[in-house]
Formats: sequence, structure tokens, C-alpha cells
Amino acid sequence: MIQKDKVLVTGHRGFIGRYVFADWRRTHGYLVKGIDAPDDIVDFEPDEYQLVIHLAAWADIRESMEKPEAYYENNVAKAKPIFDWCGQTKTRLLYASSSAVVDSYWENPYAMTKWINEQMAPPNSVGMRFTTVYGPESRDNMMYGMLKEGTAPYVTNHKRDWIHVKDVCRAIRYLAAKTEINGPVPVGYGSSIPVKRLAEAMGHPNLPLKLDTPGEAEDNVADISIMLSTGWSPRINILDTVDADV
Repeated sequence: MIQKDKVLVTGHRGFIGRYVFADWRRTHGYLVKGIDAPDDIVDFEPDEYQLVIHLAAWADIRESMEKPEAYYENNVAKAKPIFDWCGQTKTRLLYASSSAVVDSYWENPYAMTKWINEQMAPPNSVGMRFTTVYGPESRDNMMYGMLKEGTAPYVTNHKRDWIHVKDVCRAIRYLAAKTEINGPVPVGYGSSIPVKRLAEAMGHPNLPLKLDTPGEAEDNVADISIMLSTGWSPRINILDTVDADV
């Protein structure tokens, strides 16, 4: 009997994790396990994994300003056993970092937890600095989801590098294969679109403007040159999804 490679996906019930888990389960030749509950992650049980994709984290800048200790506990302390095990066993680790780390990680607790993840990451790992990930079933509190549902209470002056969750899934597969690439890697579309422009395209041109948004970068556009060097490139532009359930 041929032994199949085992892949672990943490956070497999979250927005990005659901897509990644399903994507790897469809990939021929892999046995995929998912864990999601906080207790399961902190009590991580080692196995003969060839790859760990760690996506279990809280990811809300504004909420992190209100709950900094909880964000540290969830995003750092509970992730440490997985990071340590991958380092000890030299298992390939791909983990969710954030574009919020770039330049101003000290401005909000969420970004700080992602920066700490990057400092404690083992050598054979990639910190995927996701920009603004969107797609069907986005979190209810994400701007794209609120605009889609018509529940957005306001817009901001920010520009955002919107990357579709399906492009994220493809990026993870490329990074898993390119074992020579390690360290932080920006993962985004590579260009940014103003939030106000997206709101207009989605039929909400008159939403009030919110100016008080502490801890948030004006523009999170990614330099995707490392990703492009792998042969990957983004396929879905957010403005093309406005009238389609992509």
C-alpha cells in the first residue's frame, strides 16, 4: 500500500480555512486533517504530517484594539506548540501572517500577534502576509461582505489590495511546492482599489465616510514579486465579481 502524505489544516472551519481544506482534499495523493477548536489547537497532537497549513487565528484589527490579551492568547500562545513541533521535526509550515505587519505592526494588537508569529516561526516555514481576502461567505464584519449584503454602515478613505480566496488557495499550493522559499511572503493581487470605488461599483455610492480608523494602514498593496517567481499569478479581479457570485 502506498503511503499518502498527510497535511494538517488548522482553522479549517474559518473563512479561508474552509476553502483551503476543501482544495487539499481534492488534491490527489494527500490525506488531509483539519482542526479548528481552540482547545484542539493548543493541545495539538503530533502526527506524521508532511505539511502544516496554520490558518487558525482571529483577524479583526478593530476588535483586537478592545481585546489585546485575548488576541495574544489565541494567535500566539495557542499557536506555539504547532510552531515548535514543526521546528523540531523540520516539517514544512505555511502560516497566516498579514500585510498589517508591514511598516506599522506596533499600531494594533492583531498586527503585533502576526509579527510575533513571524519571529517565532521555524526556518522551514512561510509567513503568508495576506492582504484583504474576500469571496463568497466572507465574514459578516468584513467590508466586502457588508457591501455585498447591503449592510455596510460607512466607507473609509482606505485603499485595499483585494485578493480572492480562490487565488489564496492556489498561492498556498504553489508555496507548498517551492520548499526553497521561506520567511515572510506577501500574498495579494498586487494592486489596490479604494474602498469608496468598490462601494460605488457595488451600488452604494452615498455611504457616509468614516475617518476615525485607528491602527489601520491607508493602503495595504502587496509586492507580489516572490509569488510571481513561483509561476503563480492572481486570476480574479474584485471589480469583475460585483455582479457575479464568484
